[in-house]
Amino acid sequence: MSVALPVNVQPWLKYTATTVGRDKIYRAVQYFSRFLAWYLLRQGATKETVARFNSLKKTLGLSRKLMRFGKPIEHLDGAVKALTVKDEFLRYCAVGKQLAYAGYLTFDGIIFIDGSGAYKFKNIKKYGEIASRFWLAGIVFGFISGLYKTRQIQIRKDAAVRGLKHSGESEKSHARTELKALAKEQHSVNKDLLQNGLDMLIPATGLGYLSLDDGAIGLIGTATAIMGAKSQWAKVNKA
Repeated sequence: MSVALPVNVQPWLKYTATTVGRDKIYRAVQYFSRFLAWYLLRQGATKETVARFNSLKKTLGLSRKLMRFGKPIEHLDGAVKALTVKDEFLRYCAVGKQLAYAGYLTFDGIIFIDGSGAYKFKNIKKYGEIASRFWLAGIVFGFISGLYKTRQIQIRKDAAVRGLKHSGESEKSHARTELKALAKEQHSVNKDLLQNGLDMLIPATGLGYLSLDDGAIGLIGTATAIMGAKSQWAKVNKA
């Protein structure tokens, strides 16, 4: 006799089987802990309560760095593959993004080694700043790529709209199909633009370019983690 759970857990198992999926969960909890520590401190919570959430934030942050250890190689490989992108501007953006993330995660690995206590670096603060610069650069490359894609989609959309003015039913049918495809493509680009636009505020604040407090950074990080989790869920479960 077979026994089955009352709910289908396969989608969840598929999601948590991926490193990216687990990382998004950890990231959401990490940044929400950062927000809670900020909020509770201002609400007069005890130092012990605030310290628990700060400890959770730091522990999850270190755990995520361990999960990403070795990822620079993946991004270097991505940079090589990006050289095949036909559009010259998008190719530069894709290669730049992958190289920037490779740099970011290389220094992120150094920060993990220092944070774990395996080896203490004298210039760890400087390494942290370099990591944030690479991280910001990678996000900016992605954001600029999204703006360029939006412009290209608009050009194609204008051409499709002109196609609707043709008298031939075949041309009109093709134009309508193209417009539907472009709307779907633009929706995906818009999500990336929003996520990158929010995410860039985090390293920009860490580098001193902006002065957002921990409450804002915590909520931004939580929001973009959920957005990333939804995208990963759809990817692994073909939703």
